[in-house]
Amino acid sequence: MASLLLALAIAAAIGFGAALVILVPRRTRRFAHLSRVHSIAEKILASTAEAELAALLQAEAGSVFGAADVLLYRYRRHRRILEPIRAGLPPIELPDPSALLPSGWVGPTGTPLLPLRANGQLLGAIELRDPAWSSRQTGLVQHLCVIVAAALQAQEQQQVREHLRRTEQLAMAGQISAAIVTELREPIREIQMKAEALLERPADSATAQDIRRIVRHASETAATLERLVGFARTDQNEITTIELNSLLRGLLHLRDSTHRTRGFEVRPAWSREPVFVEGVRAQLEEALLHLLFHAEQAGDWLHLSSRETGGVALLRFEFTNPETQAELPLCRSLLRAHGGELTVSDEGFVVELPTVAAPAVRPPVPLSSNRGTNPLTILVIEPDESSQRRLLTGLGEAGHRVVPVNSAEEAVDLLRRIPFDAVFCSTRLSGMKWLDFFETTRAQLRAFILVVEDFDGSPRGEGIRVLRKQWEPPELLTSLAEATQALPVA
Repeated sequence: MASLLLALAIAAAIGFGAALVILVPRRTRRFAHLSRVHSIAEKILASTAEAELAALLQAEAGSVFGAADVLLYRYRRHRRILEPIRAGLPPIELPDPSALLPSGWVGPTGTPLLPLRANGQLLGAIELRDPAWSSRQTGLVQHLCVIVAAALQAQEQQQVREHLRRTEQLAMAGQISAAIVTELREPIREIQMKAEALLERPADSATAQDIRRIVRHASETAATLERLVGFARTDQNEITTIELNSLLRGLLHLRDSTHRTRGFEVRPAWSREPVFVEGVRAQLEEALLHLLFHAEQAGDWLHLSSRETGGVALLRFEFTNPETQAELPLCRSLLRAHGGELTVSDEGFVVELPTVAAPAVRPPVPLSSNRGTNPLTILVIEPDESSQRRLLTGLGEAGHRVVPVNSAEEAVDLLRRIPFDAVFCSTRLSGMKWLDFFETTRAQLRAFILVVEDFDGSPRGEGIRVLRKQWEPPELLTSLAEATQALPVA
């Protein structure tokens, strides 16, 4: 009996020892893997750029899970692809994001693709090439995916914060620019009008040529000032349909004098058909102007082309010596806010934006039968910048010269010195009621259109035309035609 018990004890000891020999190293390896994953996770969360994150995964994560290589992809929603962060690799089409199951799927090359999700949205994927991890490490791999997704989301939030900080700086610059433009607008307009008046007087050909040059430069300067202050304003957040070719032509016109001075050559190649996108015009202008500045600084020429393919607008900025490592965070942030993307390569920049259908075109209403197509000089008194901007756009597109002011005092001063064909006046003025302004300046007013809120019983009187604040294009031109039809033909 004693010998039997001794044999059982010896067998139990041998079995326990064998278990220790097998299980302890396994547990030790598991804890080692867990420790390495946590070490990598700290570095991942500290990364500040997609390229840095991709390099970190390639250098360290592969060895942890026995993979020959680790690739990071970002999901581009507007193109429905997984785009590799590493250069030189083709993207993976992903028409249906739900196809990327939580457990992963086999990619085109036969290697596993693991999704990166945050708040229910697909951010990207990790591809493990030639993996050799065991089923027990699946939880660690999925934990790594959660950490990488959190890092990508943190990077996006940091970009938003940087954009907000930049926006605050632009707002301050906009206030300064607006003050400068206010001071310069009046003398430039007066120079232009005085010069135009001199052209009507007899003069020798050389003098007339000099005067025409003054008129042209004054007009260009006035247009440049208005456009520059438009870039600086950060309150222009109205989403509209934008024709990209005309926007790019406007930017090139803005920089034309600088290009001619420096000998910088622009070779445009516009698409035959208009290319329309949807967004905030001032923000897209700002992003594309930054890219134009980079091209100007890099070389002596720029090949700028546009085309539409598969519902995507492609803008190419090809120039010499592009900075392939340029981050351009503000440009990327603005373009991504419009569903677009920026790619930097050895040839230059490629901008992708989702296109939209062309807006419906409404036929313009003629001003009146007896005024022909002569442009008018119009004064707009509107403190509300959104309403003022609509009036400037609507009247400007009809071919009229428009001078905007924010207060009745500025308007009174201008009317004493400069003749205007028509005045658009808001009912809400600072420092003076609109009726007092009308009575004070009636002798200088040739046509007066009051811009009112939407309510019944709109104010009417002798010499007063009324326009609703939420006007449609036909209403604007009809009000102007009715108010100016009695004016003499210029």
